[in-house]
Amino acid sequence: MAETWHYNPELSFIHHEARGNRMVNGRFAGLENETPVGFKTVMKWMFSANPQRDEKKADTFRLALRTDRRIFDEPHDAFNWLGHSAFLLRMNGKLMLTDPCLLSSTGLKRLVPSPFAPETITGLDAVLLSHAHRDHLDQNSMKRIIAANPGAVYYVPMHTAKMLQKLGAKNIVEAAWYQQYPHIGENGPEVIFMPAKHWNRRWINDTNRTLWGSFIIRTQARTVYFAGDTAHAAHFRETGRLFPGITHAFMPVGAYKPQYMMQNAHIGPDEALKGFHELGAQHFIPMHFATYDLSDEPIGEPLRIMQAHEKEGRLNGRLLSPDVGETVRM
Repeated sequence: MAETWHYNPELSFIHHEARGNRMVNGRFAGLENETPVGFKTVMKWMFSANPQRDEKKADTFRLALRTDRRIFDEPHDAFNWLGHSAFLLRMNGKLMLTDPCLLSSTGLKRLVPSPFAPETITGLDAVLLSHAHRDHLDQNSMKRIIAANPGAVYYVPMHTAKMLQKLGAKNIVEAAWYQQYPHIGENGPEVIFMPAKHWNRRWINDTNRTLWGSFIIRTQARTVYFAGDTAHAAHFRETGRLFPGITHAFMPVGAYKPQYMMQNAHIGPDEALKGFHELGAQHFIPMHFATYDLSDEPIGEPLRIMQAHEKEGRLNGRLLSPDVGETVRM
């Protein structure tokens, strides 16, 4: 068994015990040797009845859509949700984009369109990619964004750069967990790549060939946590310990049923709430729901549960759940 450790030697670590990410036989091992569910589990899901089938069919919830361009025009710290895990985020005047999957593609049909076409998203200083799953990295979206933003820097996980180079990106920086990327321009935010419990695959034979993770984005005024895709694990508590005072946590809440298939890759609202409290964050921004239909739960269930958590006093913080395309001041 060939075991190697991978990191970017040009970047520093923020954790004294970190030494990169472990690969076994050319595949990243992750927090708990995460791998996709097996063929039998997929077949079980495909041929089993969804116990919430009727409830899901009756659920007419759809995300509201705006085209609020203040995120482009105003200098204030703010964010704008583009659906799923894609956000425009402005901090210290720098404009960033996370996980650009803005279009429909084979097997991924958007239930709500992106408020802005990829080629109209200009002025980006940085693009932050948590991992290369197709619902986080859409090649058509990314190719148009790269063409419209020749000066942007792309902060990506280890072994992901070649994929973006093929799409035309030039300034790409890879990182392992606990590594700090260069500041985004003068007086720009710090960006640190952090762990997530997930896995990665785009094709049948490339499982875990590229890394995955989460981000801390920090200025003197605030600290933002972007969870990417993740199951629940000890990394939430550790991230909160390393970065006390997280002001805004962007947390996935959808694609969690059936649990036997999703529990090692995704969190639902209840686990997201637990992770949020372990982070010690102040504002909860839900994502990864109601943009694509990826799982068995009703489309609007994740948001309804989160709203109930807040209403009934279980959320130790504030829920911010904007419309798609709405600019929210931080």
